[in-house]
Amino acid sequence: MIDTDSDGRLTGHMSWALRLEVDVSNRLLAYSPKPETVPPAQWRRIAPVVRSLGFLAVAAGPYGPDVIMTPLARLVAWSEAQGLPLEPSVVLDRSTVERFILVGCRNMAANSRRTCSSQLRRASEALLLDQLGQHPQIRLKASAAPVTPYPRAEVAHWLIWAQSLPTAAQRRNACLLFCLGIGCGLAVEDLVYVQGRDIHAGPTGRALVKVHGRRPRTIVCRYAYEELLLAEAADIPAEAYVFRPDWQNRTSKHIASDWLAKYPRIIGRCDGAVLQTQRLRTTWIVELLNAGIPLKVILKASGLATLHSLSRYLVFLHDVPETEASDLLRGAAA
Repeated sequence: MIDTDSDGRLTGHMSWALRLEVDVSNRLLAYSPKPETVPPAQWRRIAPVVRSLGFLAVAAGPYGPDVIMTPLARLVAWSEAQGLPLEPSVVLDRSTVERFILVGCRNMAANSRRTCSSQLRRASEALLLDQLGQHPQIRLKASAAPVTPYPRAEVAHWLIWAQSLPTAAQRRNACLLFCLGIGCGLAVEDLVYVQGRDIHAGPTGRALVKVHGRRPRTIVCRYAYEELLLAEAADIPAEAYVFRPDWQNRTSKHIASDWLAKYPRIIGRCDGAVLQTQRLRTTWIVELLNAGIPLKVILKASGLATLHSLSRYLVFLHDVPETEASDLLRGAAA
C-alpha cells in the first residue's frame, strides 16, 4: 500500500525501483534554494514551475535533483525577472539559457558560472529532445590556430623595450618574461611557478630552467638569451618566484597579461600594443622547427604530448629550395 504524508510525499511499502522514484520525487518536493540564491518571496511564486521543470529534467537526464535544482531555480528566477513566460519551451530554450549564462551569471565566481552553464546546457538539450523532439545544436569546433611568431626585427625591439623600463623591478620582470618565453618556450602556466633555484648555469655556461606543474621538465635556454637570463636571475632568492614575486594568486590566467598591459610599447616599430607571451612561445617553437631539431627533442622540451600538436606551426616554417630538398632526400653516400 502507498500513502502520502501531510506534505504530499509518498510513503508506504513499495518495490525498490518505485522506492527510488519516490525518493527522487520527495527530494524534488522538499527542495528550497538558499535566500541569497532566490529571495523567499520570489521562491513562493516560482516554486511550482521550478519543481515541474525539475521533474522533467530528472526524467530526461542526465542529472539528479541534488545537482539540477539550484541551476533551474536561478534560471527560472532570472526568467521571471525578465518578464519571460515561465513555460518549459521558453525557459529552457537555447537562447534563454545562453542569455542567462551571459547576463544572469555575471556576478558568479568563474568556476561556479562554468558549472552552472554546463549543467543547464545539458539539461536543456536532454529536456528539449525528450519533450519537444528538438535535437541539440551541432557544435563545430575549429582547430586551434596559433598566434604568429615575432619577426626577428620585432624580437630585437622588444628586447630593447624590456631592458629600457624605468625601474629595476620592471626591467627584471620584463627580461625574465622575455627570456623564459622566447628563450625557453615556457607558457604562462609554466613560467609563473619558476623560482630562483630553478634557473642555474649548467655545463659550458648554458642556462638550465627546471619546470614544475603538469608538464615537469628541464629546458636548455637558447644561446642568444642565456646570458641575460642568468644575469637577471642571479640575485633572486631560491624560494622566490622569478616573475612578479609579490603576486599571491599564481593560478590567475592574467598574471602576465595584467602586468604587461600596464606597460604599453615604447617603440613604434612593433605591431602589437603589448608583448604577448603566446607569441614568444610560438616564436621559440617555430625557430626550433626551422633549425631542423629532432621532433622528439622539441616535444620533450615544449611539454607537448603528440606530433599533432606541432602540426599547427607548419604554416610558419621556411620553404626549402628544391635543390636542397633533393640533396636532403637523397642523403649522404654510404
